[in-house]
Amino acid sequence: MVEHSSKPATPLAYVVERLRASEVTLEPYPHYYIENVFPDGYYQTLLNYLPGSSVYQNLFEVSNLKLDNFRHRDQRDLNEGWTDTLPNELRTFWNDFSRWFLGSQLARTVLDSFAEALRPRIGEKQSWPDVSIEAQLIRHRAGYFLKPHSDLHTKLVVLLIYLARDEDTAHLGTSLYRPKNPAFGCPNSTHYPFEDFVKVKTAPYKPNSLLGFVRSNISFHGVEPLSEKDCTACDRDLIQYVVYDKRARAAQLRERRSTGPKRTGE
Repeated sequence: MVEHSSKPATPLAYVVERLRASEVTLEPYPHYYIENVFPDGYYQTLLNYLPGSSVYQNLFEVSNLKLDNFRHRDQRDLNEGWTDTLPNELRTFWNDFSRWFLGSQLARTVLDSFAEALRPRIGEKQSWPDVSIEAQLIRHRAGYFLKPHSDLHTKLVVLLIYLARDEDTAHLGTSLYRPKNPAFGCPNSTHYPFEDFVKVKTAPYKPNSLLGFVRSNISFHGVEPLSEKDCTACDRDLIQYVVYDKRARAAQLRERRSTGPKRTGE
């Protein structure tokens, strides 16, 4: 475990400190992997307060992108009012969590942590676009997989916060891929066959850890198929946190409302 000489006063301050200490790896695209994301006690409380399955929505049912593997993925958008049906104790925790987790300070810190890698796309800090934040609680079950894809072009940075119970499931992390064709890139979130890519690494699915990356046309990532054995003890829980270009995202959502939702990603 990481030792801290003086403990930050709040979970937000702790997470900000961990992000500021991150080191970006450039290959196969800018990313980092961080352990001890939340204070230990806070992390255990978060696990204990994960909502029951009735709070989640099945991705296959709410998406018009009818990929069969989506039947094995449930998620809960952390949007306004999402805690209304939770028991009092859980509602209090998640309302407080949403307040700081979706706030401007964390978003700015996430962008700062990738400032150099983002420069070709959004320039210097003083010219950065307005951003919006979206986050989901996600639960993957046996049978789930996610083929290599680069993600929606409106995303700037993606954080995947792993909510593992122990280290026995470390092999179930998100994999980073390089296309076998070095000239290949993808401007949208099309899912491609595993065999067209080389798996560069897998970020370990360990308790209280995080994979963050800059979205680009080569930010290919995915999840190898989860077996019944993989999910014997528990499902693959995580929090997805996304920083969007606010204007581009708003335009994308307007178009989506006119044609029907297409939800893809981790």
